[in-house]
Amino acid sequence: MSQSAPTPDESPINGLDFAPEWAGTNVFLACEPVRDRTSELQEQELAYIQRSMELRRNTFSTGRASARVALANAGIEPVALLRLEDGSVQWPDGIIGSITHTDYWAVSAVALSAMTEATAIGIDLEPIRALDQGVIELIATSEERDEIADQASPAWHATALFSLKESIYKCLRPSYGQFIEFHDVQIKGVASGRPELRFISRDLLRRYNENKLHLRMAVTHDHVFTLVWLHQDHS
Repeated sequence: MSQSAPTPDESPINGLDFAPEWAGTNVFLACEPVRDRTSELQEQELAYIQRSMELRRNTFSTGRASARVALANAGIEPVALLRLEDGSVQWPDGIIGSITHTDYWAVSAVALSAMTEATAIGIDLEPIRALDQGVIELIATSEERDEIADQASPAWHATALFSLKESIYKCLRPSYGQFIEFHDVQIKGVASGRPELRFISRDLLRRYNENKLHLRMAVTHDHVFTLVWLHQDHS
């Protein structure tokens, strides 16, 4: 589905309140319209996109710019945001965070580890669009596909399901250290706005308590925004 170019007052996260019900407390968000911000990158960051196409350069540089805004809101000085071996962001010590982008918007979420109940965060922003049946079969279990088929607005439901699974992957990937397949997790209750998670993968069940993984979602304009956070295990 094509999108018209956005204007700053059309930010897909404007007006959303993410604390305390989103990831406990002290989650700082920043949303920036995608444009060329490569001049703001530090040398080590610029090296990642030296041979990239224009859109990739713009989304990457704006993603880093939005992350620095979120960090500044948290009282953290700007730093180079490098990559870990798995491709995720190497956040400063004492910070957890996540970056997401569409072709038009980049959003970052960060939190101070000492001031939140979360140990990891994953976010995703998706424009609502109709998904091909083949894509739905790729991302959804049979039970999830039944839920999608029952909806008056299946495009919204399928987009939200995809976004939630992307956020789960981004939240768990650094600590899990392996690729998480779409069918490794099952999410019910998307239509209610209170999605519930069940691990299908036995390895995920062994590694994590699914009750410690919290799923949040919001619909704004023609986007779905999701946030997943892993609760500290004090047991």
